[in-house]
Amino acid sequence: MSTETHPRPSAERAAERAALAAAAHRRGVRAATEYAVGVTWYVGIWFWAIAIVVGATILVVMQRNGDVDVDAVNSVMDSARFFLFVLGIVVPLSMVALHVAAGGTRRSFTHGLWLSGVVVGVSYGLAVAAVGWFQWWLFTRNGWSATSAQHQLYADGSEVGLVLLVQSLLCATYFLAGVVIALGYYRAGFWGGTALVPVAVVPAALAEISLQSGWFGRALADWVGLAGAPVWAATLGGLAAFTLAALLVRAVLRNLALRPVEFAASVARG
Repeated sequence: MSTETHPRPSAERAAERAALAAAAHRRGVRAATEYAVGVTWYVGIWFWAIAIVVGATILVVMQRNGDVDVDAVNSVMDSARFFLFVLGIVVPLSMVALHVAAGGTRRSFTHGLWLSGVVVGVSYGLAVAAVGWFQWWLFTRNGWSATSAQHQLYADGSEVGLVLLVQSLLCATYFLAGVVIALGYYRAGFWGGTALVPVAVVPAALAEISLQSGWFGRALADWVGLAGAPVWAATLGGLAAFTLAALLVRAVLRNLALRPVEFAASVARG
């Protein structure tokens, strides 16, 4: 009589189900990420084309007037995170129907949005850093001051690594903050979603305070007494802001039935 032991059929079935569930989860995460990143950059190409044209136009006008100010051009570059904030509101609602049709779950949708935030944040951060470096090169080549009058973590576009770090964290956090707003309306209707808006912008405010970037980041940092924080502390604050935004995405999606929906219908409920 053979003494070889075999796994129980029920254990084999459980292992197969777990493997199938894990594979389905990975497919759902990949599908959600590819859609969100693809749409964001498909539209983003036009954003960057327009932003560069606007920045160049501003520069030409200032040059002709004999008063070239780097901050006027920086404002165009710094608008990337606000553009991603808007896309964070729009993109998730357009993803729901496709995600449901593909058999996706809340968990895979959540993880896909998290991963999308990272990829979009870093890729837009790279774009901002590249544009910022070219702007710095152009200004120094022509003898214009490339140092911003705004006090922030980096002095100019030559600090590529620091620009990449700051802008990646800002872009990723703003994108997920927009996602929270979209899903808040999706979950709770107009009044409930509107009530969640102040909560959704908390991560963005925390990122601005920590990273001290743009027109109001340093002012907020001054107001709360965090101006002049070292880079490592600012980085931890930026990571905390992104983590908070990611946790809010998970909280809004918790126990929420995913279903195809039109935006107008989602905000009209309640």
